[in-house]
Amino acid sequence: MTERINGLKIIRTCLYPSMSRKFLPRLFSYISFALSSVLVGVWGLGTHDLVLVDSPPPFLVPSAMVISKIAKAKSVIMMVADIWPEGIIQAKHVSERSLLVKAMFWLERFCYNHTSAVALNSPAARDRIRERFPHLKNVTVISNGVDTSLFYPELRSEETRRKFGVGPDDFLVVYCGLHGFSQELEVVLGAAERLRHESRIRFVMIGDGPTKEGLVKKANEMRLTNLTFYPYRPKSEMPEIVASSDVSLVTLAGRFPGTMPSKVYEALASGAVPIVAKGCEAEPLVNQYDAGRCYEPGDVNELATMIHELANNQDLWRRVRANGIALSKRFDRSLIAKRTAAIITAIVEGKPLPEVSW
Repeated sequence: MTERINGLKIIRTCLYPSMSRKFLPRLFSYISFALSSVLVGVWGLGTHDLVLVDSPPPFLVPSAMVISKIAKAKSVIMMVADIWPEGIIQAKHVSERSLLVKAMFWLERFCYNHTSAVALNSPAARDRIRERFPHLKNVTVISNGVDTSLFYPELRSEETRRKFGVGPDDFLVVYCGLHGFSQELEVVLGAAERLRHESRIRFVMIGDGPTKEGLVKKANEMRLTNLTFYPYRPKSEMPEIVASSDVSLVTLAGRFPGTMPSKVYEALASGAVPIVAKGCEAEPLVNQYDAGRCYEPGDVNELATMIHELANNQDLWRRVRANGIALSKRFDRSLIAKRTAAIITAIVEGKPLPEVSW
C-alpha cells in the first residue's frame, strides 16, 4: 500500500512474518522483505538523489543498491544499528563456523565496500568498523535519540502507576518492549524471585514477542506475585508509562559491543533510571555520567543488587535520575536530525564529513 504521512510518501511492501525461535524461518522473513522491497517497492518510485538503508538485516543492502540504480541515486548510505553477523554470533543464535555465518561475513564485506558511506550508532561501533575496514573513507556516527517533547519526567503519574497495581510508596521496575531471544528476559524473572520479599519493589513487563508465552508460564511456576505481565500498549501511552517508572530495564542476551539500545535514551529523558546490560555502548555512557546502573548479562544476583540499591536509597536514585535527565538533552531528536542533515549533505556534495561529538 502507498500512503502519505507528514508530506512523505510511504510505500509498504509485503514480507513473510515469523516469530519462530529457529533462525532459518526468521532469516526467510528478512529475505522476503529484501525481495519485496525491490520487486514491489520500486513501482512509481521516481528519481532520487540518495538511498538510506537500515541494517540489520544486511540482506537489505543489495536491495538498496538495486533501488538506487532504478532511482538514479548518487549515493547509498548504510545505517548500521547492530553489527551483523557479530551480533547473532554473540547471541548464540548460530555457530561462528557455520557456512551461513561465513556467507554473512562475505555479505558484510560486500555491503561496506559498495556503499557510499556507513553510519554507526555510536563512536565505539564506528571505531570498530574503521579498524576492521581501514580503507573505508566515509564512516560516521548517526546515533539514535529521543523526542524530548514527548518523553519528559513531568509526565510521571500516580494514576498510571495505579493502573499497574503500584502505590505511591512502591518502587516500580519496568521492562517495555520486545520479549525476544536477544533480550534474555529470564534474568528479570530471576531478579524478581530474589527480591520477592521486598514488598515495595514491583516488576511490570509490557510488550509481546516470541518468548513471552514461555516467560509467563515460567513466572507462574515460580509464583512471582511481585511481577505482572501486560500486553503491548500503543505508542501514545509509552511516554507516560516510562516517566511513571522508577527503573527501566534494558536487558540483553550477552555482551554486544557496538550496540546501543534505543530505549536507554527514552528512559534517561523520562527520569526512569536505566539498568543496562554490560558490554553494549550504553555501559560507558551511563557510567561516565552516573546516569544509570549496569549488570553483567544473565547475572541475576547483580541485577537484583542494582535494583535493591536504588530502591532503598532515595537520595542515590534522585541523583542518578537527575544526571540522566540532564544527559538526555545531548540526544534530543532535533539535534540528531540537524547533525544527520549535515552528514547527508556532505556525502551528496562529496565534502569531508563533519565531526560528531558523543
